[in-house]
Amino acid sequence: MSPILDRLKRQLVVSSQAMNPRSPLRRPEILALLAEAAELGGAGGFRVDGTDVVRLLRGRTELPIIGIAKDRREGFDNYITTSIADAEALSDAGADIVAIQATTGTRPGESFAQIAAAAHRRGRLVMADIATFDEAQRAVTEGADIVATTMVGHTAQTEGAARPPLDLVRRLLAELDVPVIVEGGIWTPEHVAASFAAGAHAVVCGSAITAPDIITSRLVAAIPA
Repeated sequence: MSPILDRLKRQLVVSSQAMNPRSPLRRPEILALLAEAAELGGAGGFRVDGTDVVRLLRGRTELPIIGIAKDRREGFDNYITTSIADAEALSDAGADIVAIQATTGTRPGESFAQIAAAAHRRGRLVMADIATFDEAQRAVTEGADIVATTMVGHTAQTEGAARPPLDLVRRLLAELDVPVIVEGGIWTPEHVAASFAAGAHAVVCGSAITAPDIITSRLVAAIPA
């Protein structure tokens, strides 16, 4: 196992992203600061969007960084790290792992295998963001070093699926020979504990930590009518 994967074993990875396009936290320096604050609480690594955030954070932490580049284009299903150029830029900015969406559907750039190969040429590990077992299996054959359940519930095929998807995690671990990272639907300490009990290598948590707008809306929703 690689040193980076060793360092991530049984760690909480904090995703510092602003999901709402209207969020005032979208500035790279703020997202890097949120990640730094999470490190004070014991985070073992980070997942961040964009080369600017990766570069800023790389200068401020020695913890592993999972880098992504979102590129939402009308008419395409895949939007997370969809080109060789993105993978190379994230690698050069200091990401230790490049996460690439590996779900079924249309892509605006190169194939998963081509992008994964580009990240490997830069000496980076590749994490496949998947929603189903078949997607994970295919991604591993095409170069994924890690699979993550990031996209469960975000594709037409998995809409309404339980998150975190612990049954899927157990099957992935039983049938594939790569580490599995649980990402998506992590809101409570119980979710974290259950994910590790299911065999997760690491757990990624984002909105419950770094998205005050989403956290607030969940609490507001509990106000009696």
